[in-house]
Amino acid sequence: MAGAGSLTLKAWEPRAAVERFSLVLVRLLLFLALATIAGAFAFYVFKRDRRYLRFIGQVVKYTIFLMLGVLVFYAFERLVATV
Repeated sequence: MAGAGSLTLKAWEPRAAVERFSLVLVRLLLFLALATIAGAFAFYVFKRDRRYLRFIGQVVKYTIFLMLGVLVFYAFERLVATV
């Protein structure tokens, strides 16, 4: 019985590695979006040009769209994996 359990665990190890990699990728994208927002805000503070605020709004909007897309993909993956 112990051998069958370890075989099942080994079958899931590659999936866990993929999930960890995708989570790292999502965190990296969020960090890059936050760094871009911080940089654009710094430019706005120093130059007082409203185009940087519009750029921040676009980055926030597309980051939310991307994260919602990733959330839908994860939810779909969980539903398909359980079937």
